Amino acid sequence: MLYDRPYMRQGYPPVRDKASMVTSLLVITIAVFVLQNVAAVFFPRRGDIFGEWFALSGQHFRELKVWTLVSYAFLHSTQSFIHILGNMLGLFFIGRIVEPILGPQRFLQFYLGSAFLAGLAYLAFHFNGFNPVVGASGSIFALLAFFCLLRPEQPITLLLFFVLPVTMKPKWIFWGSLAISTFGLLAYELPGRSFMAHSAHLGGMLAGILYFRFFYASGTSFARPASKPSIELPEWFKNRKPSRRDISYQVNRSSRAELQKEVDRILDKINATGFGSLSEEEKSTLDRAKDILSK
Repeated sequence: MLYDRPYMRQGYPPVRDKASMVTSLLVITIAVFVLQNVAAVFFPRRGDIFGEWFALSGQHFRELKVWTLVSYAFLHSTQSFIHILGNMLGLFFIGRIVEPILGPQRFLQFYLGSAFLAGLAYLAFHFNGFNPVVGASGSIFALLAFFCLLRPEQPITLLLFFVLPVTMKPKWIFWGSLAISTFGLLAYELPGRSFMAHSAHLGGMLAGILYFRFFYASGTSFARPASKPSIELPEWFKNRKPSRRDISYQVNRSSRAELQKEVDRILDKINATGFGSLSEEEKSTLDRAKDILSK
């Protein structure tokens, strides 16, 4: 519905809860990383305590440590900060866009479910192996795939190597990530020339694609927020007076479903670029949809 959007609260950018799910996941993951390093310093003779019980590997799964299909996503390599830094930056920048769209609970389900599917993808190629995999990369790639499918044409700017700004459309990021991960799986991971889990990246992307195609895009309630938030509409929208002319503007839609899709598109545009980016035609569509869709 028109009001079922967090960013329709008065004042742009969107107002989020102080303790968002993205923030909670960041805090938990970073806290676990700190504990990993503390354990490595104070208990060196015990080896990797966290990895022994919570990292995912074919050996651990054969030992019935089934919880590692999710727990591995909260561990990261303690050899450098690059691993956790890259994943947490991805969670922060992409997650803060996706969470208001799905809602905190659905976002968490999507995040954990993506880690699970990415873990299964890794086991599919390494079920008889012993090398463990850790990291939130599978879930981050799922968020990336979902975002790219949601807004394929919206230009975004990335910092290549954290230095060089590069602007491109998400659809090219999607295909580039898919190609790189596929090549990495075939040329490096399977021959044993690299320990990077490209299979988990591909599993995460698959999770993002499936969630977008079969849950979000199809309108399944599982992918939508469980309850509608209390939303304060912007002043310009509340103060608009309905036109009394017989024909001021007609929404060229054959059904309520098509009108709803058009409203969703406009609201996504508001979330991306603000109310000021709307054309008069789009504002008129919202004005009429407010009355039509509320009936």
